[in-house]
Amino acid sequence: MTSRQQVRLKLSFLVLISLSILLAACQSNPPLLTPISPEETKAKADATQIATRLADHATPTPIPSATPWPVVTNTPQPEPRENLLGITNPLTGLKIKDPDLLRQRPLLVKIVNWPQSFRPAEGLNKADMVFEYYHGAQINHLIALYYGDDHPHVGPLGDGSVVDARLTEHQQGVLVVGTVDETVENVLDNFLVDRFARRGFIPCPGICTDTVAQGGKTWVDTAAVREALSDSVAANKTPDLFGLTFSETPPDSNLTAQRFSYLYADFSVMDWRYNLECEKYELWQDELVSEGRYKLSKAEDRDTGEPIAFENIVFLFTNYVNYRDLFYDINFDDGNTQQRGILLRDGKLYHINWSTSAYDQPFLFYNLNGEAFELKPGRTWVTLSTNDSKIEQVDEDEWDMHFIIK
Repeated sequence: MTSRQQVRLKLSFLVLISLSILLAACQSNPPLLTPISPEETKAKADATQIATRLADHATPTPIPSATPWPVVTNTPQPEPRENLLGITNPLTGLKIKDPDLLRQRPLLVKIVNWPQSFRPAEGLNKADMVFEYYHGAQINHLIALYYGDDHPHVGPLGDGSVVDARLTEHQQGVLVVGTVDETVENVLDNFLVDRFARRGFIPCPGICTDTVAQGGKTWVDTAAVREALSDSVAANKTPDLFGLTFSETPPDSNLTAQRFSYLYADFSVMDWRYNLECEKYELWQDELVSEGRYKLSKAEDRDTGEPIAFENIVFLFTNYVNYRDLFYDINFDDGNTQQRGILLRDGKLYHINWSTSAYDQPFLFYNLNGEAFELKPGRTWVTLSTNDSKIEQVDEDEWDMHFIIK
């Protein structure tokens, strides 16, 4: 019996309980786990304690015919929009070099952003999209999506979370993470089925770990991971990620944004500054100068030294669900087209709405008239903020957003 099978057996009762809850709420992006009481939220419980509490609080419900998580089958899938596939990447609006990549699921790779000693990251500029979300303790997590291009050295690879399962489902992708605790592994392994790999499941050169002397960081070769998963039917289903629209001409806006600073805390800042020359937003991050003193420094790719820069920066107001310390989920309220957002492109700021039609459909952006918002062709960075976070205009073209979670 493999270690992976042993983990499944040990957590079988958790799988049955979690799955019954998920199946009963399939119409509205249900939580992956049942939230525990506020008092228990603060407890630092291990996976076994969480499982026991879930069992105590679970309410038996009839299992409906439809399920919120897909069942993998060998049924051939039709090619999506063949007239466009192989010409334009639906996530960037750019032509691509290798059309065959668009016939495979995107890879979503977890990236370490904390502690600061793990920076700088490598390969973010090669990602079609990057998702940023709150992890707890005033720090964030990153997950980079690779669809129209591969990169031989992405990382450092980060640990998996429940939110990773959400994002991977919405982007119809395959998730690659470092380590996971038992509860998270149960969620990822059973709901992503054969679309989840962690360190140790795929050998080097797919997932490689440096020696201790080199720092012990783990890196991903996205092409090698695809090759390792080439026999997996689930991992190689052709996705349908169409829906975003693009235009080189920015929509009209009376609001400018040369700088937009997203503040988790004084020591945890994601600061975006518009570079008119390259027509992208460059990332600046907190850097420890001395004990208790920080400054903002330009974030650069570990390998190339190039600034980490994206054409579109998006902030989505979402509903976080807290189970315990450092254990969050996000309810994306599928089907609600009136969810708020902020979008930056070409030095301008836009108030937008956003939605996702189902648990396995990508995020779409709209102007306030309900029309598709046109992104700038290129890469997009999406920050999943909270509904309580506050935006403040501090100067004519400078903005702060303060992360608030209740």
